Amino acid sequence: MSATWGIVMTVREPAQLVLANVAWHLGTGASEIHVYLDDPRDPIKPQLDALGPVRVTCCDAAHWRDAAQSQQRPASINRRQGRNAVHAMVRANTDWLIHLDADEFLFQERPLANELAVARELDCEVHFPVHERFFCRDVPVHSIFDGLFRTTTKGLNRRTDGRSNDAVIFGAHLPVLNNGVLAHSAGKCAAPTDSDFRLGLHWSYRGKGRDRAQRYRSTSTRLLHFDGLTRLHWLGKLMRYRDTPAEDLKFPPHRLAQIGIFQDIADDPEALAEFHREFRELEPDAIERLRDFGLLYETPFDPVPMLREVLGDVPDLSSESFDRDVRRANPGLLNGL
Repeated sequence: MSATWGIVMTVREPAQLVLANVAWHLGTGASEIHVYLDDPRDPIKPQLDALGPVRVTCCDAAHWRDAAQSQQRPASINRRQGRNAVHAMVRANTDWLIHLDADEFLFQERPLANELAVARELDCEVHFPVHERFFCRDVPVHSIFDGLFRTTTKGLNRRTDGRSNDAVIFGAHLPVLNNGVLAHSAGKCAAPTDSDFRLGLHWSYRGKGRDRAQRYRSTSTRLLHFDGLTRLHWLGKLMRYRDTPAEDLKFPPHRLAQIGIFQDIADDPEALAEFHREFRELEPDAIERLRDFGLLYETPFDPVPMLREVLGDVPDLSSESFDRDVRRANPGLLNGL
């Protein structure tokens, strides 16, 4: 007994990341992938069109008139992603649909299709807990997927004495962390397509209101989040956040703290490199501390064999190649790094 599942994503990233994500999920069981190109002129479209179960939508003015009932493109990337998730939910030919970002990969310890089949009896969404990639201090990085993963402390801070477990575990790093990770601790979810579920970015809703769906935590599948594929990519994201009008994107406190640090050192390449080293490159003692707290996920992730099987030719996954494409799309980005 198994169920079919698909992915929806809105992307504006270097081609090798998008192709790696799509190929990984096709190779690990996705029946259908909906890719919305945030840049309607994105040159990756022909490569995606060549992959049978991939449905590509260019987010041009005609698309937004259809998906957002608007003459204008939504200003916020979160709103664009949300509109596209709803748009794909209506078009999906799978039993379940999952919203992912291009830097998020589902890693199955058991077949997800089997778990989704029985979970449908629960009439709820299936939640995938997030594991965030970090780099190991002073270990050479060859691929954009190198490194280990830290898990979140979400659900582990149930104290009644007013103290914070996270404050003890992470010390001075606490202000820039969200339940132990630098990006989001919410994870992602799969929502059934055959009922009144509405898929959101991290969770789903029932009916037309804002009532969140009931949740079952997956025991088969984890979400691997490669937030910041390279140092340049991560710092460029913080620069973009800094320059985003507050009304277009509401930031949680830990992101505001990261943006604040970035702003103070934005013109100093050496300080920016040290900023990345401090928070995203963990030294052995810090890694061992995570391991002892049970906050380390050490399953190695190597997508190359799957990419070779699905794509034939594996794209260049080196950090150098990725950064060249990031700079090509963003001329003058953080010169000196």
